[in-house]
Amino acid sequence: MPALLILVLMFLGHLPTWIAAATPANRGDAAAMLALANSTGTASPLGWGVKSSDPCDGTWAGVTCNAVGRVTSIHASHAGLAGVLHASDLGNLTFLAELDLSFNSLTTPTGDLPLLSSPLQHLRSLDLRNNSFYGIPEGFFAGFPNIETIALDDNPMISQIRPDVLTCSRLRSFSANNIRLLIRFPYYFGSTLVFPALERLSLAGNEITGTVPPGFGNHSKIKYLDISRQKDSLEPGSSLMGRMDFISGMESLVEVRMDHDGFVGPLPDTSKLVNLRVFSAAGNKLCGVPKFAGSVAVNLDGNPDVGSPC
Repeated sequence: MPALLILVLMFLGHLPTWIAAATPANRGDAAAMLALANSTGTASPLGWGVKSSDPCDGTWAGVTCNAVGRVTSIHASHAGLAGVLHASDLGNLTFLAELDLSFNSLTTPTGDLPLLSSPLQHLRSLDLRNNSFYGIPEGFFAGFPNIETIALDDNPMISQIRPDVLTCSRLRSFSANNIRLLIRFPYYFGSTLVFPALERLSLAGNEITGTVPPGFGNHSKIKYLDISRQKDSLEPGSSLMGRMDFISGMESLVEVRMDHDGFVGPLPDTSKLVNLRVFSAAGNKLCGVPKFAGSVAVNLDGNPDVGSPC
């Protein structure tokens, strides 16, 4: 009897999990997911909607639901998707926390990133890298008030970072490499008042101009900074410039990349950057004698005056 009782209790203990797994999708979420499947061509590569119209029954690859049948995450990276992503469909997935559609060939009816009519309050992670989006519309970032990670790299854009990015105060990682940003240096990313949790900022391969202000990132949590390879197509030969002194106050830095920009003057003081492991600033116009800890991987190639006093 004791053994039988234990088996019964074990079965009852697992019952809620079994019930949760079998909970059918919310009708609104199911309709939105079927619309996404039709517009993005997921039926063939991922099998969405082939065996079942219920995205929460385990037959929809990369889709996760919670215990009450709400879609919480979509992971469809490198899935061979080619089609149109409708903001209205995404906006109906109100419990969505993670969305990864990277490395596909998706666009929208306007060609720009999807502009939501109402915010996705639960979304924490958004990855739209390497698709076919052509711009960042005004109000795009306001659709994700609690976002922590945004990746927009390698889209064929000519755009700006819209002011509504300032509403994304919980950002931990912002990556927008190789999307031809035509902007002055976005100094606000270094503000601990605006982005107190930001740890990773990657803006390489754009057309960002101007200078980095001296106090940028002072006492911030930024660990990884990549602002390398900035060029100005409107004024050939112009790029991000000025001195590198600003990094001296970025005490959390682990890796910094500022290669092939227009930085000038003496090498920055890195004596307080105890966590620094990578310092890459090849192809600038720097001078001075390098003084880095032995634990730091340093690349200063293409700076002919490095090694001599300024």
